[in-house]
Amino acid sequence: MAGELDLETAYAARAAALLRATANDLKRDDPAAEADLGLSPGSFADYTSGRLPLTWDLISRAAQAWPLNERDLLPIHDDTAHGLRLMRAQESAASTRTIERGGAPYYEYRDTAMSRLASYRPEWIRMLRVVRDDDPGNAAVQWNNGHLLYQFTYFVGPVNYYFRSGGQSFCVPMSSGDSVWGLPFAPHSFTARSDAEPAYILALTYGGELTGDAQRELSAFGRAITGSLALRPGDHGGLLRSVMGGRLMTIPELADRSGLTTARIAALCSASDPADWPELVRLAEALGVPVRELLALHTATKADVRIQPASDARRWAYPGPDSPAYLFRQLAGDPLHPHTTGLEVEVLTDQPGALLPRTYQHQYLYILGREPVGVRWRHNGEQFDATLAAGDSAYVVPGVELSLSAVHRARMLMLRIACSVTPDVRFAIGAMRDETIGRYIAEDRLWY
Repeated sequence: MAGELDLETAYAARAAALLRATANDLKRDDPAAEADLGLSPGSFADYTSGRLPLTWDLISRAAQAWPLNERDLLPIHDDTAHGLRLMRAQESAASTRTIERGGAPYYEYRDTAMSRLASYRPEWIRMLRVVRDDDPGNAAVQWNNGHLLYQFTYFVGPVNYYFRSGGQSFCVPMSSGDSVWGLPFAPHSFTARSDAEPAYILALTYGGELTGDAQRELSAFGRAITGSLALRPGDHGGLLRSVMGGRLMTIPELADRSGLTTARIAALCSASDPADWPELVRLAEALGVPVRELLALHTATKADVRIQPASDARRWAYPGPDSPAYLFRQLAGDPLHPHTTGLEVEVLTDQPGALLPRTYQHQYLYILGREPVGVRWRHNGEQFDATLAAGDSAYVVPGVELSLSAVHRARMLMLRIACSVTPDVRFAIGAMRDETIGRYIAEDRLWY
């Protein structure tokens, strides 16, 4: 109960800080804000100090009086216990529900660790439909329509994976340790090839950059504008044209500034291949942007998916104080998501001091085998310990120091994904003076 009260207190403090920061941004002092919102004299300071809780009525008034949305005054809930949220196997089992397809049971679903802080929606899913072939046209296979979220899938047991792209259907027999990364809205399905052994998947769906503010903005813009803003993966020329358009930069002007010929810039604007490195440096300097802003992301997916068989996955050891502490195996991913990292982790050390580097990513953990794993982490200067048993899962906040240990060799699934704190945001914070970071995350004063 004390922990819940602490979280509620922290949420209320962040809400008060958001109100103060919003008024500052709009250049409203307390009397001006009270006049806009119909508040009694002196009451605005009560709200921004946390002496009075923000109400939905006040938030609605602010959204009507000022150019903002209600969600701009709603903080994100922190539902972790000191930076980590744990879900036991028994809790997952308690969430069990059966989904029917085609009038008969098809999947058994169980929740695993989720947090309000991240876009993960990870599920344990057992296949209830058994087939005896690898035919994607098998009438027993029930397809979905695809979904918004990206999906990283880890396979356990004899599972058939079905996917569809461009009107063509595929079936790939998968085994334990195989993994897949897939694009949004790609229709897919799963069945078991045998009922004699477990056949299930860990379907770790996540929204990443597609959900949140980006989706809400684009939804307001509409279909036509959203389509006009799309950049095809690997289209370096399209990206260059976009940056030039944003700066109202003509080909002759960019040629004059960069020293490249107009013919070369015209060719780069229409080509899918990137400029060579010296050209990129000159273009970036002429446009006033980092070189990375002129490098288009690309995808290595085929038929909207990237399959990584366990048999040929890269493996490497990670050092501990005296000997290797971890053995990593690379799982499915794609260059389109350079900040997504899927790993199977073997914990080799029984000592909890083998720290993993701090990461800017959200982390999801799931215990794959029967052996438990000790988790030690530090949050706000304090050390905490927990033991994750078979079927347990956890979510870890970015920036938390983490180490793993096991009495006997143990296996864990780890999926790291980017948070909203993009490199642009991280550099912007790094450009601030250290003493201003506290105000950035929780404004507590007037701007003058």
